[in-house]
Amino acid sequence: MKSIEQIDHENDTKSLISSFVKLIGLPELTKKANFKRRSVISLTMIVSWLASVHFARLSLFWAKDDRHFSVRTARNVLNDGRINWQKLLCLIAARLIACLKPVIDKRRRLAFIVDDTLMARACSKKTELLAKVYDHDKHEYLTGYRGLTLGWSDGNTFLPVNFALMSTKNKKN
Repeated sequence: MKSIEQIDHENDTKSLISSFVKLIGLPELTKKANFKRRSVISLTMIVSWLASVHFARLSLFWAKDDRHFSVRTARNVLNDGRINWQKLLCLIAARLIACLKPVIDKRRRLAFIVDDTLMARACSKKTELLAKVYDHDKHEYLTGYRGLTLGWSDGNTFLPVNFALMSTKNKKN
């Protein structure tokens, strides 16, 4: 008689994340994104932990501390203004595109896609740089931000390459 094996999602997720980190060469990319090591904890460890928290569908508030660092340490790294997060995202996207290109059919058209998404914040009043933004679908002004994303696509895959959160200091438009 066979017993049903229990699926260990946590170990599966960790092995997937570690293979992804090796595939793109994340330690090398973090140096290019201006991460200077100030402690024993590497940015690769923190990014891997953040990915595992995200795949576990947890917020940072509900996440458990790693055995090497706390959630507060991860928050401090995310808020570090010296790390160029946009450059890191561009470098990761470039490595992923290089990994995907040999697999993609040569007849496919590759394209960059620019998306400006309205991020409405109806209940917020005192949020920084909150402004009236024109919604092209509803043809009215809503309170919120405009998220601008540059992505790469082959028709099946979409990879974000760069992003910006757009707003204005003018409260009224």
